[in-house]
Amino acid sequence: MKIQKIRKKEDIISIVEEFGFLPFFRSAIPGFSVEELADSSVWFPPKGEGVWEWKEPVIEATGAAYGKFFLSRPGFVSKELFPVLSAYRRDGYDFEGMINDGLVTHGERQIYSILEEIGNEISTFLRYKARMSKSTFDSSNTRLQMKTFMMISGFEYKMTKSGKPFGWGIARYALPETIYPDFEEKIDSMKPEEARKKLLDHLKSRFPETEDRILLKLVN
Repeated sequence: MKIQKIRKKEDIISIVEEFGFLPFFRSAIPGFSVEELADSSVWFPPKGEGVWEWKEPVIEATGAAYGKFFLSRPGFVSKELFPVLSAYRRDGYDFEGMINDGLVTHGERQIYSILEEIGNEISTFLRYKARMSKSTFDSSNTRLQMKTFMMISGFEYKMTKSGKPFGWGIARYALPETIYPDFEEKIDSMKPEEARKKLLDHLKSRFPETEDRILLKLVN
């Protein structure tokens, strides 16, 4: 299937809405990522905005979940498919069940409990509150995102005196349940096997010539 090149943020919005998934970097499906689809003029533009600045506008326009969902690397999942992905990845567990079965680390528990209490927080303050080294924090929040218990809800930017944002955005983390009101209901209504079939059927409809094992690598 021919996928349009990315030359403006509307192109990313269109791809996310049509395909439901879009990894930011190279992932399981060859040629299907922001990195591979972005025109060189918007990857690191000498002036103006590019794909790095468009992440938050895409989240706002589509309602998509953004986070490290693809081989521990970031990307977008549509608001319609994220509950399906979560039902598959969580494998019938809620967070308490994962704790009881020893499936989460102490670091993951710390981060989750903080977000459960306050709703959302930027990464710098979240790490400070969790009292973690950067490496422990990074590995813990990556695992939480891969398990779909945490997502990036937006980015905070430093501002110039004239009120314009600049620099790299600082991620704001949140629990999906605080972003999507009916999230838990949707997950609870789906068995992992059903969610897996829905994901595979959806991907096969978009990439009919790609082997099932490759498509499943995207969502595993």
